[in-house]
Amino acid sequence: MNRSKLTAALAATAVLAVPAAASAHAKSSTQSVRAHIRNADQALTMVADLVKDNKDVAAAIQMVQNRRQTQAATREAGRVRGRSARAAAMRLVAQQRDDNVETYAALVDEVAGDPQVEMATAVASNVNGREKALSTLTGLLPTLPAQAQAAIARAIAAISGNSQDEVADIVTALKSGQVSDAAQSALNTALTAASGAMFTGVNRLQGLVAGLPGPAQGPVQNAINRVTGILQSLFGGGTQSGATAGPGVVTGALPIPSGLPIPSNLPIPSNLPIPSGLPIPSFLPFGGGR
Repeated sequence: MNRSKLTAALAATAVLAVPAAASAHAKSSTQSVRAHIRNADQALTMVADLVKDNKDVAAAIQMVQNRRQTQAATREAGRVRGRSARAAAMRLVAQQRDDNVETYAALVDEVAGDPQVEMATAVASNVNGREKALSTLTGLLPTLPAQAQAAIARAIAAISGNSQDEVADIVTALKSGQVSDAAQSALNTALTAASGAMFTGVNRLQGLVAGLPGPAQGPVQNAINRVTGILQSLFGGGTQSGATAGPGVVTGALPIPSGLPIPSNLPIPSNLPIPSGLPIPSFLPFGGGR
């Protein structure tokens, strides 16, 4: 890959992106957030199409556009006034970041060189961005009208339940033999973030369900059950108490690839009510003693 050519192309994309962000800042609203989201989604679609055509440099340029537009949407959503309007805007951000994670996690082993590292890094950064958006939505939820609560709760539940494919795609990429050392490091970070988000998601949903209006409780409870089932499929086999998890360990239905260190610092809440019957692997912070 011609590094100077890629660098110049990325710089050109950065310059082109500035006017749109500056224009949106002049009037923060759900409309300006939607405009950035549309641009981010268009760039994400182009990334996927370009990767399929083996045009990694062009895909990297669209990744920059996707990142800048997603970041701009996030900033705009934080400036929107009015609780209901801000919740609607942040819901758009959370969904876009979720779409980014899903697409990049599935594509990362199909690109090479610098774009692969950028894509691997984008997986983790978008997981973190999604979790921040969901946390904001969770905080806004009790302040919204009942009808708005139901819609936002369903959105939180739907997005929180989307981690299984992401984790599986990351592990598949790490097992593929097509990921560079630099990208492997970034993907390990992404795996830690995505796995931790699953536990955080259960904790978030369990804290929501009791205080929701009736129409919203069903979808949230269904999401709790779905994410719990995912955790059982991933960690159901666990490791024996006191055992040290290492390369080649198999945790339930999801094989951990040889050479992949098991994260020992997953950001899992220590007060998470563990669903009955779910064995927790001893390599997790609170595992090994149930």
